[in-house]
Amino acid sequence: MAATLAPRPRLHYRKLDWSKGEMRFLELRPAAHGSIEDPVVCRMVQLPLDDGVDFIAISSLLGDSSDTEKIHINGTAVPIPIHIAQALRHARAVFAPHTQRAGSAGSGGSGSSRPRWLQQLLKHFGSNSSPGSGNQPEQVLRIWTDCLCLNADDRRERAHQRSIMGRVYWKAQTVVGWVGLKIEQTDAGIKLIRDFDDAMPATFHEPGDRVLHPEYYSPHHEWAKSVIHHFDVTAVGAMGTADFLNRSFFKRRWIIEEMSLAKVATFLIGDAIVSWSQLLRLNLAMEEFKDYPSNVCPAETRPMIHNFPLETIHVLLDEFERRKAMEKLEGLNRSMAPSYDSRDTGSF
Repeated sequence: MAATLAPRPRLHYRKLDWSKGEMRFLELRPAAHGSIEDPVVCRMVQLPLDDGVDFIAISSLLGDSSDTEKIHINGTAVPIPIHIAQALRHARAVFAPHTQRAGSAGSGGSGSSRPRWLQQLLKHFGSNSSPGSGNQPEQVLRIWTDCLCLNADDRRERAHQRSIMGRVYWKAQTVVGWVGLKIEQTDAGIKLIRDFDDAMPATFHEPGDRVLHPEYYSPHHEWAKSVIHHFDVTAVGAMGTADFLNRSFFKRRWIIEEMSLAKVATFLIGDAIVSWSQLLRLNLAMEEFKDYPSNVCPAETRPMIHNFPLETIHVLLDEFERRKAMEKLEGLNRSMAPSYDSRDTGSF
């Protein structure tokens, strides 16, 4: 949900047809010159949410309302907060079909390769533009973001914003938390997160795994030998990861609560993307090295791990556990609910 301090962009909205389950989406065209810096050009369309619409949702703070950038919506230049424009441009670079990921200021130079889990997610992603966009269907990136796709002047939309967001986030291929632009150390920080995820056994900390695989745990930590160097006191990776976790996005509990509504939650910093599960697994590693003796983690590294900003991950973990508990309860309620035959009650 966008922060309330900045005014919403002035757009002309058509009424949603609630009977059809309509939602508004932005259909972004590929970058004209293959650069992240290319202006955003898009259409606003209204489509039934339940008709198998491929899209991503973006969750972001609005940023400074006085700092704007114009994007083109339905042929009209519309000034929006630059933080949102940056989110759209970088999401386009990562997710849009046939878009070259050219380097740009704040994007980390040559761009970051897509991790395997993202390649799998995008395997069948990329949608044709909606009907009425011309004779030749064009591959577009379809995006939903509340600050542009919800009409804040419509009382009904405003009143149901939370429930709308819940439906949209659940239907999205992924919900992308826009964290902001990169710093010099970001790529090394993202590499740290990915390397720990790759090195950590898939069964780490699952019930019974400590008995089956004692070599994974204290004091052995065999799996960590190839990655523990990231936490050398001079390592830029630790600095980049700490900067990522200290961003303002993660300081807003409500935005993390919203992210927990997603089936697949991801975080975008520049053109580098991290999954929710990668952060949770990083937390498992840090807690292990912080709380237990290790033959792999040097003594001089422990102070850095103790001072690492794990509060962000703890918030994510809390929301993850809360969501799992709710899903379990909902599943239990469904299994216990009596089933009715329409012949017993008559047709509605």
